This record gives sequence, structure tokens and C-alpha cells, in this order.
Amino acid sequence: MLKSRHESATEGCTGDGSDSEPHLCEECPPTVDFVGRSAAIRESLAMMRAVGTSGLNPVLILGETGTGKELAARAVHHWACGADMPFIAVNCASLNANLLESELFGHVRGAFTGADRDKPGLFELAGRGALLLDEISEMPPPLQAKLLRVLQERLYRKVGGTTELAMEATIIATSNRALDQETGPEAFRRDLYYRLAVLPIKLAPLRSPERREDIPHLAKHFLARSRLAVAKRATGFTPEAMAKLVGHHWAGNVRELRNVVERAIVLEREDRIRPVNVMFDHSPVPIPPEAPPAGAEAFSLETAEREFILRALNETGWQRNRAAALLGITRATLYAKLKRYDIKVPGADDKADMPPAPDGAILQPGASL
Repeated sequence: MLKSRHESATEGCTGDGSDSEPHLCEECPPTVDFVGRSAAIRESLAMMRAVGTSGLNPVLILGETGTGKELAARAVHHWACGADMPFIAVNCASLNANLLESELFGHVRGAFTGADRDKPGLFELAGRGALLLDEISEMPPPLQAKLLRVLQERLYRKVGGTTELAMEATIIATSNRALDQETGPEAFRRDLYYRLAVLPIKLAPLRSPERREDIPHLAKHFLARSRLAVAKRATGFTPEAMAKLVGHHWAGNVRELRNVVERAIVLEREDRIRPVNVMFDHSPVPIPPEAPPAGAEAFSLETAEREFILRALNETGWQRNRAAALLGITRATLYAKLKRYDIKVPGADDKADMPPAPDGAILQPGASL
């Protein structure tokens, strides 16, 4: 996956781009780090280079959330504009129509209440660099029409202004939606889509067959570069843990992989990350069938305490010492509560494994964690 040295996104991590980094793709531009060696990564890079060096403007990048669309945009910017030219990004979903229009076009003094001075817009600030319209599918329809005119005529006016200004920036748009398949009143404008999609760049999801070989490279890269790893001992993955990573669905793509690796770094106490510490966000908390059904009794303190203990056990791979530490209680207290709530630890002999409880360690009935 891609990652800017300027720490611009969460999909990757920084690097020096040198040949000593075994996980970087050799075809990456010097200002952007690509982690991966798959054919899909190489093909994506080739397309970005072709689009960037051709002078095509605008550029459309499509891909699921977490695939690295902003990083791909930085690669296009490098080849289209040069590393020294401005690169400005705006998230179209973060602002309402009026604010986004003012951000893009700028405004003149007195254009609206509170406009006490002229303000340059992002079209102007980008100059001959690149302007990234991130998640353009979230742009309000009225503003889509105005953007189409700018792309066609390369001219725009500030909000409240009368003078037409030249727009010289390379416009790069990204979307995690299939814009050409949308229908209905809220669908993305077809005319704007066709203007953007001259030669769209598509990023494959991490779970696709052509990308799975990049998972070990990404996992090892995140482990080596994580700041969390500084205070930890883990320097690699067991074969079983790596197999678990490679076999996962990765709905969140590279961003999800990075989170899973960092979570494993925090939990691991050995020199290599083990499968028990490779935990996915959607992993269900195992609640035995005898757990009380939903209803008034499901909201009791005892029910909440039981489920909280189950969560701690699940998070630690049912290792009771670590679960007790995570809950902030003694081991003897945890054992007493396991017995009280009839929680069975898989494969354990409770009587043989029960530690001696110090005086006062076992809470009385009704006590809470």
C-alpha cells in the first residue's frame, strides 16, 4: 500500500524509500512509499505514472475505504506536478454545501454575513499543484454542477465576486462508491462522472486474490515502523499468526490491517506475535447459551459484570492472569467470579488450576469489580 512521508494518511506508514526497505515496491515515486510487491500494486503504479505524466486533468481514483486513495493521489501529484508543487486535500463529506463552496472558490468581502475580508479558495491556493477532492461522491448536487463548469471551462468566480479567475490546478477526485452505478435523485451527476472518469484508477481491495501476497509485507512493515513496538519485544509473527492475517476478509483494507497489528503489539508479551493476539474488530464475544435473555434482567449489574468478564477473557485469549490484570482485580478475585457466574474456561481444570486465595481476596456476593 501507499504511504506518504509527510504522514498524510493512515493507510500506511512512513519510510525512507531506500532499497534497504524490503517491503517497498521499487516502482514507487521517491516522495511516496508503496508497501507491497504484488502484480496489482505494480499495475496500479504503472497506471498512476501513465495518468500523471500524460497531463490528464481531472483524475478519478476509485477504491474501498482504507485502500490508500489519498496516497495514490500523492503519487499522481508527483508525476503530474512535481514534488515541489502544492498538494491540497479537502474532504467533501466534512463540510456543508455553503462552506465547501467557500473553501473551494474563496469569497470576497461582504459576500455573506461574517465575510469581513477577501479569502482565497483552494483552487487559488493549489496554483499549478494538485487539489484532492476526497470522497467527491459526498459533494452536494448543486456544487457538483458548479464544479463541472470549472472543469470544462477552467474558470471560476469567488463567492460574491464578478471576476473570472483561471483554475490551473490538477484536480484529483476520489470515491469509495461505484459512481457509474448510482440511480435516483441522490445519485452522483452522470455528466460530472463522465468528465472525471476519462481514465479512472482503481485500487483493488486487500482481500482480493491479486493483493493477498502483500499482506505479509504490510504486516511486517507496520510492526517494524510502529512507535508502539519501541517498548515491546515482538519483532515478528509466528507462522500461525501470519496465516490468520492472510486468511482474514479485511473489510477495512490496509487501515484495518494496521489497527490489528498495533493491537497485537500492545497485547503480545513474547518475541513473536501469536494468533491469540491477532484480534479483529468484528470478532464476537463468546457468551454461553445459559446467559440471561434480553429483558429487564439483562440490565442488572450482575449481568453487566458477567459480560464484562467475558469480554476481558475474549480479549486476552482466555488467559486468566492477563484477564485479571486487564480488569484491575486480583487473580483470586477473578477465579471467585468465574465460579460465581459459572463461566467455564475452555480446556481448564478449575480445581487443579485454582490459585491459593489470600485473605479477603474473594468478594462477597453482590460485590462489583
